[in-house]
Amino acid sequence: MTTDRRRAPWPAEIAGGAVGSVVMLAVVLTLGLLGYAPLGETAAPLGIAAAFVAATVGGLVLAVFGRSAMPAAGPSSATALIFAGAMAPLMRDPAVNAAGPSGVALVLAAAGSMVVTMGVLQVVMARLGLGRLAQFVPQPVLAGFMNGVAVLIFLSQVPALLGLHPGDGLSGFAPGTLAVGLATAGCTWLIAWRWPRAPSQLIGLGFGLVLYAALHRLWPTLALGASIGPLPEMVPLPDLPLRLANASTASFVLRHALPVLTAALILALIGSLESVLNALAIDQQLDTHHDAGRELVVLGLSNIAVGLFAGLPVVMLRARALATLRAGGSGRRSALVGALAFGVIYVLLGPLLALLPTTVLAGIMLTVALGLVDRWTSQLVGQWRSGERSADVWETLAIVALVCAVTVWRGFVVGVAAGVAVALVVFVRSMNRSLVRARYTAASEPSRRVYPLPQEALLASARDRIAVLELEGALFFGSAERLARELDAVGGDIRFVLLDLRGVSTIDASGAMLLQQRSTELARHGQALLLAGVTAEHPHGLRLRAFGCFREAPRDDWFADVDHAVEAAEQQLLAEAGLALGDIAIAPQQSSLFTGLDAAQSAAVLAHMRPRRLAAGEVLFREGDAADGLYVLTRGSITVEAGSGPAHQRQRFVSFSAGLMFGETAMFDGGGRSAGATADADAELLQLTQQGLDAIGREQPDLAARLYRNIAVHLSARLRRATLLRRHAAP
Repeated sequence: MTTDRRRAPWPAEIAGGAVGSVVMLAVVLTLGLLGYAPLGETAAPLGIAAAFVAATVGGLVLAVFGRSAMPAAGPSSATALIFAGAMAPLMRDPAVNAAGPSGVALVLAAAGSMVVTMGVLQVVMARLGLGRLAQFVPQPVLAGFMNGVAVLIFLSQVPALLGLHPGDGLSGFAPGTLAVGLATAGCTWLIAWRWPRAPSQLIGLGFGLVLYAALHRLWPTLALGASIGPLPEMVPLPDLPLRLANASTASFVLRHALPVLTAALILALIGSLESVLNALAIDQQLDTHHDAGRELVVLGLSNIAVGLFAGLPVVMLRARALATLRAGGSGRRSALVGALAFGVIYVLLGPLLALLPTTVLAGIMLTVALGLVDRWTSQLVGQWRSGERSADVWETLAIVALVCAVTVWRGFVVGVAAGVAVALVVFVRSMNRSLVRARYTAASEPSRRVYPLPQEALLASARDRIAVLELEGALFFGSAERLARELDAVGGDIRFVLLDLRGVSTIDASGAMLLQQRSTELARHGQALLLAGVTAEHPHGLRLRAFGCFREAPRDDWFADVDHAVEAAEQQLLAEAGLALGDIAIAPQQSSLFTGLDAAQSAAVLAHMRPRRLAAGEVLFREGDAADGLYVLTRGSITVEAGSGPAHQRQRFVSFSAGLMFGETAMFDGGGRSAGATADADAELLQLTQQGLDAIGREQPDLAARLYRNIAVHLSARLRRATLLRRHAAP
């Protein structure tokens, strides 16, 4: 839907549409010559007619049915040149060369079929929701293509600028023709540079015509090149179905069906991309928005209608919209009047159009070619010249140059295909290069579980056997080989290989199969592959199983995050060393709270502690609860974490094993609990409240002082460990 805008009065809209068409006249004329250039001597009149058909018929359909703020349509440089490139091979068909003028009719039927097919493809793309598919063409490919179009347009104008005719060779060179063409181009460039809002091409056309007439009058013998020549006597008709009803014409089109269909697909993609970008630019200028899918359907219908007349392909034309807006027009009515104005110009001024010198139009076309040179490429070249010559800049410029060269050498289809292929190779290589972001062992970043001293002493020397590979990007067929090399480099002393997949954007079938195969292979060598960032409900887990991998359930090698995966590896190492935590009870006297206390002192403290029992999954306290004391865990496990919901949505701060103390900070500062605590398994605890600690202080001050010292040492150790973890976690 279009955002509402204040409409201009009818007279202003009529004037704006008409003036906008006059401003665009030079562009339409030159694009007509460009699109039908392969037809040789008959190119000029047929091309002019085809261009006016595109501007009139295509413009009318879009203006009537379109819903954008300024539904202005017309031929474009890129689509006209693609159209010409597709027609050139058709002219080499023996049927065309042998039949003379009647052979041109065969080419016109094929050209009309091409544009109709382009329109059908655009409608299909829109109905399938692929209206923005063309936007996914890699930028270097698009830049190289547009640069190639600019070069081809320039080369196509050389014969007209030099005054050459087919078969003449350079012997027919006419200096006067070149002078008029270059002077026209120079005037157009000067106007565009000095007065950007002025209709530079229309002014350049007028200047070129005046110069041509003056030279012809002052120097009658000076060769100034040919004129367009008489336009078709009959107004173009939508007679493509009648043409195709002819057996020989239908046979010719079917014989060239593949190149016609290929060119139609390229036209649909490039035309859609150009239209989408132009429509977005118009929306930004007018502060409006539109339904891109619906506009693409209407654009496809416009091309179907234009193709019936054998006209040039049409796109949503920003230049025409801006010309109309600058002339005072606004909206659908101005676009409608502008389209009708082109038809009136063709019908009433046909004899005058036939007198236009081709060298003047060629000079205008040089400015069009210059305007098509990709500005992004120019910026990259500027960076390269300024000394910024990184590998990315080199690769990008190489792709642009390759696509440009191949487009000029072998045509649009081969150029775009080569560019997409090279861009895909570069993309795969870059993804391959960036897949493994970091590699370290659990010694530098252990789990957040706090272990009793005997277990921690063993793990301090065993965590080097847990290797962690942090991945980033897409794990797909292009990057799987890099990961395979990284896994091959894992030494035999490594017991666990942990892959952190949280930074992986997607996993394809090749990546899933690699993980499955390496899991099996590592197991045969006494090693284990653990996957972090993967759970049964997580998208990665769903994709792995969708590809037929890791089907067994439940999985003891999938974890919500690296922390839990490292903990699982640590506990397995403890089990293999005979130091598994298990379901054992630890005497409270073995905890850090009771360090240095004799039996009597321990008994005095225990007298003020209250026993607590928790079942697995039971909450000890929740985030924000008031502190009700510190705890000594004598059996089981307690995890302190933030968040709720699935495991991959919660953040674990620390897990305590039997024999450890926790909860003292909130008790001392009087604040609420900073996180929740839940029993991982059946747990037994002893609780010492602030009131109990105060009572010990009144009864035995020395014992209370010792307890405070033990708590301080415990907090210091916790702080030191947290600092170590933060240091290793920092980038």
